[in-house]
Amino acid sequence: MKKLLEQIALTKPNELYIVDYKGCLIKLKCPFLVEATESLGSLQQGCKYEVLSVKISVRLETVYQINNSYYLYNSFEII
Repeated sequence: MKKLLEQIALTKPNELYIVDYKGCLIKLKCPFLVEATESLGSLQQGCKYEVLSVKISVRLETVYQINNSYYLYNSFEII
């Protein structure tokens, strides 16, 4: 648990590290674009949105800030 807390402390809300289809590590800086894979509240499936920040929820899940709300990352595809 201590190691996990250390990693969370090192995360920055304006950056997200991902591994692309070639296995390369890429750092994305906010804002970046995503496409909704499902409709969530006022967000429509298939529409593109800007991620303003990336955070870790109290349940230790990655969430994206879009407009003034937070959504689980797995409801979006990075484009």
